[in-house]
Amino acid sequence: MIISKDGLSKIDYTLVITVILTVCIGILMIYSAGFDPINKVNSGIFKKQILWFIFGFIIMVGITLLNYQALGEYSMHIYIISIVLLVITLIFGRPVRNTKAWLNFGIITIQPSEFMKLALVIILAKYLEIRERDINRLRELIIPTILTLIPILIVMKQPDFGTAIMFIPILLTMLFVGGADVSHLVSIVTIAAIALIVPMILTYREWAGAEGSNFLLDFFKDVRLLLIVSGVLLFATVVAYVLHFFSVNKFLRKIYVPGSILSLGLLASVIIQNLFKVYQKRRILVFLNPDLDPQGSGYNIIQSKIAIGSGGFFGKGFLKGSQSQLGFLPEKTSDFIFSVVAEEWGFIGAIILISLLGFIIFRGIQIAYESKDKFGALLASGITTIFFFHILINIGMAVGIMPVTGLPLCFVSYGGSNLLMSMICIGILINIRARKFVY
Repeated sequence: MIISKDGLSKIDYTLVITVILTVCIGILMIYSAGFDPINKVNSGIFKKQILWFIFGFIIMVGITLLNYQALGEYSMHIYIISIVLLVITLIFGRPVRNTKAWLNFGIITIQPSEFMKLALVIILAKYLEIRERDINRLRELIIPTILTLIPILIVMKQPDFGTAIMFIPILLTMLFVGGADVSHLVSIVTIAAIALIVPMILTYREWAGAEGSNFLLDFFKDVRLLLIVSGVLLFATVVAYVLHFFSVNKFLRKIYVPGSILSLGLLASVIIQNLFKVYQKRRILVFLNPDLDPQGSGYNIIQSKIAIGSGGFFGKGFLKGSQSQLGFLPEKTSDFIFSVVAEEWGFIGAIILISLLGFIIFRGIQIAYESKDKFGALLASGITTIFFFHILINIGMAVGIMPVTGLPLCFVSYGGSNLLMSMICIGILINIRARKFVY
């Protein structure tokens, strides 16, 4: 059903204007980052960003006029098509910096994993709407977890750690909003924490030359031993669960619950140890101590901090950033676009940009809260989660409190796929808000 004229008057024009302003700032910064102060020429990539924005804006308007409920009806189709595109990309994708995440269609190149995030949000929203009454049961988390693990494993094979990790907060946030038991979510988070922390500790000790100082940690540096220990724990957990099932002994629950969390966490850590490339694990470690590799993985963070710090309160001025203009700042149009903003516009400019992005997040939360149906609330929550964690991680890695994962800053960083996905998401948010007046 096309939205009525009365519905058009309910469109969130404040959100639209905020998005337009944010994208314009991004285009200005891309222009600045691509400017050569010596030859007084520009790389011209800002023109591509303008074209992507125009195309994205048209798509956004189109989505605003349609009924978002149709997304739920075709959620499985959208999900399967997105998975197929990921597989095709893995096989035929164009490698960029050793990552096969892009499909070349001649005049345009797209990154299917960006759209996979939205596809996952849509299918999880539909599933959680259908299973609303039973979602507090542990077994109901199996299907959402599987739906999330499939794209994670495919994207990890590209390999693209930054995008793969984004699917996890999407799952957890939507399960929380969908009514899942908090204790179950805490268990999942604990398993994920163990899975990430163990490989990080082992890699750090090896890289920093701390091997031999702790017998227990040195014992577990062999992933085969980790696999054996996790297997033994899992077996003991299953035995305790079976005995609890027949004897109804509450003490056994205190054994199999933490046992299952620890065993699954260690098992996942073994998988991560084998899936992660060395440079990916080092990126995670370097944000803790960039001086471990100042000429390699730590160089990006060090230069980003210098750029942000040199901007001061008011900045050096448009096209006058020494770190960005003289080529010291790497990936300045995408990963570290925030550093360019902070260097040229200073603390004031950074706060303005963060405020605009913060308003988009606030409006997304508000739309989710005010939605008249469960599917709309879940859809808005998932989309807002995408924006929030992109912003948090990108700005976090620019200031050195997050690992360098390659996630772009939504609406600001150069990249057609992310910008188009973000504009589609905004169109859905506007649609959900406008239609709350129809019901």
